[in-house]
Amino acid sequence: MDNSSAVRRALFLVASMAIGAMSGAAFAQSSEYRRGYDQGYRDGVEAQSNQEQSSGSRGRIVIDDANYGTRRDACDAREAIERAAGWRRHVTITADNSLCGDPAPDRPKRLEVRYHCGRDAPQRAEAREGSVLSLSCR
Repeated sequence: MDNSSAVRRALFLVASMAIGAMSGAAFAQSSEYRRGYDQGYRDGVEAQSNQEQSSGSRGRIVIDDANYGTRRDACDAREAIERAAGWRRHVTITADNSLCGDPAPDRPKRLEVRYHCGRDAPQRAEAREGSVLSLSCR
């Protein structure tokens, strides 16, 4: 092996070791970042829960049941309503076939929702097809 090839090989080895050391440090830093992020998220959720309890807030909208259609032919709209409500305390929803399809073609339909707010008693809301339904925990 000549001198220039030995030098190139030594430089390659040193560069490889440096890259390995940096990637190990980056991995340690990213896992530490993730731990901090997760802890911050947990702290935020706990703080929000404590604030809701101390302020007497009624909590978020929790869907118990949701049906769209006629008395005889209806579909389960619960998943669509839950997705729209998310973690909110107020949401408006249009009662239409986008919720879960058209369970009763060419007939007037209604959206009926049973929900509650935090630990409050269940509430009921309904709307005719094409109108807007408001759910609120304020």
